[in-house]
Amino acid sequence: MLKRVKLVYYSGTGCTERVARCFEGSIRDLGSEVHVQSLSKNAMLVTAEYDMLVLLFAVHACNAPEVVYKWLDGLEHVKDKPAVVISVSGGGEVMPNTACRVTSINKLESKGYQVFYEQMLVMPSNWIVSTKPPLAKMLLNVLPQKIKIIVNDIEKGVFHRTTPYMIDRFFTRIGLIERLGARYFGKHIRFSDSCTGCGWCSSNCPAGNITLEDGRPKFSNKCHLCLKCIYGCPRKALKPGLIKFVIIKDGFDLNSIDKIELVEEVDVLHLTKGYLWSGVRKYLLD
Repeated sequence: MLKRVKLVYYSGTGCTERVARCFEGSIRDLGSEVHVQSLSKNAMLVTAEYDMLVLLFAVHACNAPEVVYKWLDGLEHVKDKPAVVISVSGGGEVMPNTACRVTSINKLESKGYQVFYEQMLVMPSNWIVSTKPPLAKMLLNVLPQKIKIIVNDIEKGVFHRTTPYMIDRFFTRIGLIERLGARYFGKHIRFSDSCTGCGWCSSNCPAGNITLEDGRPKFSNKCHLCLKCIYGCPRKALKPGLIKFVIIKDGFDLNSIDKIELVEEVDVLHLTKGYLWSGVRKYLLD
């Protein structure tokens, strides 16, 4: 089943890209051929033949990002081609995210794919509440092991489909409002006097929402609300004009998390108290 794999992903601040590259390496270790396709504005289109599709995306408002749905709508019909859908979140497989893969799976199956495996992976949070540094580092450390287990399951043809909570199907409908909210958010990003007009934001925006005009960024209404520009700006010059509470005060940078040294064993139970962290707790203890 893993002879030729097409791996498609959408990533903003880098978590899902990290997951995708880890999947790529794990699949290649089995001697399989992997073709990786990023769903960002600058990505090259991958047209190689494949026997299996693996779709990866970060959870956006209880759904896949809108760009994922647009890509799925444009897929050609196939006949019984196996597919895998992996979501990535900072909170894990808990309410309200248990139905986040339903629409993507439905769209794939309407195109003739057989989705036989789905799973949630957990990465450090870049949204509203930051993951405590020891937990964030631990999540990065266990990622290769988690993915190796999934890839081994896929190679064996293990069937793994989940049953989402009924209330979460409702949340996915409500979450679609984010599409409109994301456009407003992106249109109202502001830059400070520290902006040098370096163009990093316009070059790295996966949505193509940012252009340079007279040496300053100009924001359109194509935003995916991935927050890459705000967290990644070299001068920290970009700030939201709306829904400011979603931004983590100290920023988000995977490279900084990589540098954290765990000098003692992480007390997962202590650091994941409360429902908010219950999905992370279960994920790490499993």
